[in-house]
Amino acid sequence: MTLSLAFKMVIRPFGDSALLIDIDAGSTDASSDIVMALNAQLSQQRTRGITQTTPSYNSLLVCFEPEQVQHSDLQAKIHAIADTINIEDISKGNQWSLPACFDGSYALDCVALETELSQDWQSIVDCFCAAEYRVHAVGFLPGFTYLGNLPDALHCYRLRDPRATVPASSIAIAGTQAGIYPFDSPGGWRIIGRLPFTVFQAQADQPALFQVNDRIRFEAVTPEVFKELEQRPIASLIKQATRR
Repeated sequence: MTLSLAFKMVIRPFGDSALLIDIDAGSTDASSDIVMALNAQLSQQRTRGITQTTPSYNSLLVCFEPEQVQHSDLQAKIHAIADTINIEDISKGNQWSLPACFDGSYALDCVALETELSQDWQSIVDCFCAAEYRVHAVGFLPGFTYLGNLPDALHCYRLRDPRATVPASSIAIAGTQAGIYPFDSPGGWRIIGRLPFTVFQAQADQPALFQVNDRIRFEAVTPEVFKELEQRPIASLIKQATRR
């Protein structure tokens, strides 16, 4: 069964050795489905000359070797694939249930968010944990995880003055998105909690823990449980948190 979604696709050069494909299918999730299906087909067909693909919310960056394939030939190939992509080509990724602490020093912006969102903190946490999030992109920092499907009631402004340091594994929200910081870094998103393990390991075969199209839910734990989880081996926590 081919995808019945109508969508618009624009392909444009992105430097001398890359193409940027923009997809508009009417919504973020629908556009992401098309991006994922197209990315899967390019990978499965091992299209000549392509060296790397990077999917995002509604775009796909395709890097290639100019010595092996020309812009025009690759664009024609991509258009041909787009005409035949199948809904079964869309990988659902892993499903995650992540323990997180939203108390005290782990929720740096709890007071400001209570004021901006006109909700008490427990209501904010309950609303955040009730949703299932989709990984739409991984980037900005290596392993930074962009999450879609943030509930409307939690949409908020970024900080006017970004922090010099956001702690590693912090969970944040800003605008219509949520995100997870992979390591200590500057940042302007609102920090609402933290995971008890790292989401980026530079020496691992797959350094970024989460991949595009994974689904994530968060489970609130107490500070006492959080500290106990921090002492466990990362591998055991990851195994417990994920399922296909």
